[in-house]
Amino acid sequence: MRHAGHTPSRLRFHIAFAITGALMLAIAVILPFSVQSIVDDVLGPAIGRVTSITKTPLATAGTAYCRLHLAVVGLDESQLMATLRLSGHCRCRRASCDESYRIAIASVATDDAEAEGMPPSVAVTLHPSGEAILQSVELPIRGHPVRYPFDHYDMTLGIAFQDIAPDGTVATLTTEQVAGHLALSIQELLPRQTMSLPVPVDPAGIQEEDDSLKYAYAFGVSFDRPRYLRLLTVVLVLLIAAAAAYAVFLRPLQDLVVNSGALVLGVWGIRAILTPGNLYYLTSIDVALSIVIIFLLGAITVRALVFIHDEGDLRVFRRRPRE
Repeated sequence: MRHAGHTPSRLRFHIAFAITGALMLAIAVILPFSVQSIVDDVLGPAIGRVTSITKTPLATAGTAYCRLHLAVVGLDESQLMATLRLSGHCRCRRASCDESYRIAIASVATDDAEAEGMPPSVAVTLHPSGEAILQSVELPIRGHPVRYPFDHYDMTLGIAFQDIAPDGTVATLTTEQVAGHLALSIQELLPRQTMSLPVPVDPAGIQEEDDSLKYAYAFGVSFDRPRYLRLLTVVLVLLIAAAAAYAVFLRPLQDLVVNSGALVLGVWGIRAILTPGNLYYLTSIDVALSIVIIFLLGAITVRALVFIHDEGDLRVFRRRPRE
């Protein structure tokens, strides 16, 4: 009979042991992948891989050619804009070249057909005099910043190459005409993002009927957070939630009320570890931590209500005896 009397009081400890054990097992499985991702990010190359967009080698018999490189150097999640740095040079094989060139880069989205006007684009004029080119441009991307650190961004770029005659006539070159005269590559230089390898896209598939730009090349890239950041977010949120649950259910009410402010600050302090300082919008981390804080304060309120009820010898929660 004594053992049976202790069973209800120990049930919550049995449940807590099972939940804590499952949590520790999940952390033990997740942590090695997180450590491996951190090692790869710290000891791996600090810059992304250079990938060629144009596969045709430069022709030796051409009158002029351009070697250009696109580097993704910035990504503004709140404005959904990517900063690309265009560098390179153009050179003429003859004594002089009167014509010039222009490269147009457009950011194409799947719903551009529903929006009025042409897709957002930038154009850079190129002179085949051999001088270096360096210019930064901004183009829109698509994604969901509020899902940080599980946010994902996509960008599809269309490349048009144009020949500008001395009289100002502009002729957009086809893929066959550009081949052998343009070498274009792309690279990612972002500190907290990882860019996928460019995926070739059919230029005709993103071409609108009244679009004045005829794309010679098109490709898509995507951006994601490092894997370790996602795993650490899950681990830290689960641990702080477990710590809040331990404080609510196992600590005396008096200590819990006195230290409630420190508990809330401790929960919210996880945000400073996981999010950079330039994120001023609501993210999934804020939502998760807010749920933990609501649970913490709500459970303290419930325990305080039960304490007042018992100390005041109230009969609100007591069952009336059957007549």
